[in-house]
Amino acid sequence: MEKEAPDPSCWEDVLVPGKIQGRCLSSGCPGTAAEFYFKCADHPTSEDDTSVALPLVKSNTQHVDCLACADFRTPVMVFECADGHVMCLDCFARYCVTKLNDRQFIQHAALGYTLPCPGGCDNSLIKEVHHFRMLGDEQYDRYQRFGAEECVLQMGGVLCPGRGCGVGLLPDGNSNMVECVRQAGSGCGFVFCKLCKEAYHTGPCGQTAPQPSAPANNYRVDRERARRARWERRTAEVINRTTKACPGCKVRTEKNDGCMHMTCTRCGFQWCWLCLTQWGDNCEDRHWFGE
Repeated sequence: MEKEAPDPSCWEDVLVPGKIQGRCLSSGCPGTAAEFYFKCADHPTSEDDTSVALPLVKSNTQHVDCLACADFRTPVMVFECADGHVMCLDCFARYCVTKLNDRQFIQHAALGYTLPCPGGCDNSLIKEVHHFRMLGDEQYDRYQRFGAEECVLQMGGVLCPGRGCGVGLLPDGNSNMVECVRQAGSGCGFVFCKLCKEAYHTGPCGQTAPQPSAPANNYRVDRERARRARWERRTAEVINRTTKACPGCKVRTEKNDGCMHMTCTRCGFQWCWLCLTQWGDNCEDRHWFGE
């Protein structure tokens, strides 16, 4: 592939299909879009063995404390909410397991079985569900099973009430009799009533099975910790501390060395770093070296 665009500079460049364009040099191939794949560098892999990028996991370069435990850790999860809340990976695992135990994951039509930012932020669902692979094999198996069950329920299905079973079933809409068929190592053979979830019977149900109430939210985040644990807040603090706005066009300018005489690269305005006014004889006499 002969590249026809700038080199990738961010996650979006390598994760969004068609972002990087090029020209395939294979004979007769009209392809113009490049795709990127990730592999682990620590163990041998085949050509078809690829890894999924986890764009929410980042090195904690902003030195933001975890919103749950308030400790500084790295790497961390940075959620896609407006505040960019930060959570260490250990607390993220506890958050996920608690939500799994309470059956409080969200079944989203496009994203699948996922979770929002623990701070309760809007529009913060995790889009790449492979992040939940970090929970380990046992919890990830539970995550996949619960997600499949929730999908079945949303499609109008039922879960087998047989002891220790719980297989998802899509019953015939014209009958209240449901059989949990034994096949491919699953199913228990229990035949039950779709309405009351008891053993199948003729005639009216004696008593419908009680519907479980919505579980309580057992995972809570301290509001003050959430306010401090914002990725973008730390970025803004660094910008405000190390830059000043040009008096001419208001573009932030960084000064890393030299005298106090500044020239804006955008509008050309010449100004004083100390008094934030147009550079003149008074500034040259009094502020040249920062006095």
